[in-house]
Amino acid sequence: MTGDGTLNTPQAPADGGGELPAGAPLILDQHFDGDSLYALRATLEAHVAQAGLPEGRASDLIITVHELATNAVLHGAGAGRVRLWRQAGALHCQVSDEGRVKAGERSAGRPADQWPYEHGHGLWIARYLADRLTVRSASPGSVVTVAFDLPRDDRLPRFSLVRHARPSHVELALSGDLDQQAAQEVSTAVQALLSEHPAPRLVLDLTEVTFWDAIGIAALVTAQQRVNETSAGVMFVAGLSEEFRRRLTALSPTGFTFCDSPEHAAKQMPSPDDR
Repeated sequence: MTGDGTLNTPQAPADGGGELPAGAPLILDQHFDGDSLYALRATLEAHVAQAGLPEGRASDLIITVHELATNAVLHGAGAGRVRLWRQAGALHCQVSDEGRVKAGERSAGRPADQWPYEHGHGLWIARYLADRLTVRSASPGSVVTVAFDLPRDDRLPRFSLVRHARPSHVELALSGDLDQQAAQEVSTAVQALLSEHPAPRLVLDLTEVTFWDAIGIAALVTAQQRVNETSAGVMFVAGLSEEFRRRLTALSPTGFTFCDSPEHAAKQMPSPDDR
């Protein structure tokens, strides 16, 4: 992901509460430089797990912060600071860069968010893995704050997958957490369908998915790629929120066909003669 120069740079940062709230107890406050990135990652792993973020999303946060810190080291002043706190049902992590060049030497016309992302994709990763993101200028550098939502106590059980044989297609209804364990179940179910039908007609119903991580996203991408490899397979993804669609589209190297609901997907399903 970080080596692909064709990836899009982030859009304007979404409001995620970049300032450290007054009275919010810090879980972690650690400076870093090029010699301490490994130690920072190890420290984050311990603190994020204790804060209640599920394993997959904990990995997403660690990857995000590591990329941002690496950008600060390689393309900033070579050092920075990470602060971590929990507030309002989310885990917030702030990465500050100690600056790159003197203020008067900045290129004219650059936006306010002067984070040095053009040499890497740390900010791009943060944009699409985090639930919220802010970027702001600070003296002498910049500050990026990401927020990762913690799971609600009332969410659905971790994961379930139910297969429905519809008249025109097979529907896989997913619910709960789309995480590493779920990814394996999705892959197994898709492989079983491909073994049964050389030209599968599949609807993935994600209406009841309540939590996801990068590995769950990868399972959806792999499913679409496997269907694309068949001679005349068709796959629709139904029930996604606009936010989930945006992330899935951004993180996937292959295209998806989205529908608002499984019923809508069934109506859009082409007949065998149309393929």
